[in-house]
Amino acid sequence: MVGNVEKAPGFSSIDDFESSDTEILYTNAQGRVLEDEEADEASVPPGVEVTTRPEPPDLDTMDFEDRIALLKRTVTRNPLHREIHYKTLKFCCDRHILPEVEDFIASCPEFSASTQSPFFLLKFLLKGGGIEVYEVDINGEVVTDAQKEGLSEDEIDDLVEQFAYETNEVGRELVKRMSPYNRLLELLEITPEYYDTFIEVLEYLTEKRSMADVDTLLRGRDVLMAGRDPGDRPIQPSVFIDKLEKTGGIYWEKGWLVSEEGRELLTTLEERRGH
Repeated sequence: MVGNVEKAPGFSSIDDFESSDTEILYTNAQGRVLEDEEADEASVPPGVEVTTRPEPPDLDTMDFEDRIALLKRTVTRNPLHREIHYKTLKFCCDRHILPEVEDFIASCPEFSASTQSPFFLLKFLLKGGGIEVYEVDINGEVVTDAQKEGLSEDEIDDLVEQFAYETNEVGRELVKRMSPYNRLLELLEITPEYYDTFIEVLEYLTEKRSMADVDTLLRGRDVLMAGRDPGDRPIQPSVFIDKLEKTGGIYWEKGWLVSEEGRELLTTLEERRGH
């Protein structure tokens, strides 16, 4: 592989929130994370040692939970692509042809920060075992092996109009487990001392705000010293943005905004307070 190796951290507290899984990310000399297809021998400069990756696992021999774990690592391995991958799995719970999937990925707010094409990102979900690809005819119906039987290659080419993609059982289960709503609830549960502050930030971001706005909102608050000794440095306000972004509760689109799922959580909490 090429360049440096960084470990993407998991998180289990305000300083360490998300997953206990550790993923190795390979970066080039400029610090950009390299994807599988980039980190190959052809891209290795002279004098850099190449390490061959192990063969990908055989999905057919893996049990359901192991496949869930593999797909989760695929979805979360690159923070820039995490929410795009999640949203693509959710979008493809209904079958879509390739142009529709590519257009959807390109429409995600997070895509503006990606250096990869929509199809490149889709391929990760295929390799991770979360999406199936089908050959479909001009009417969008799946072309079966029985329909191909006895046909020439040219006749099969005429029959198959394009490819369609649909999230499989493994991907659907991960969509449930990784929903931003559930990730937000988990964050609030493991960090009760910051519960009110997280909710306040979510409410504040129902309108587009800059990081400077959030810093002004929280700077000097006693909550920034919660759980810390008197001589410790306070938590930076940016930490709250970082943790909420990791849940999918907020996103960046020329400013920070609460996501649809973040709004759903705020609505649910408001309804509970009303009873």
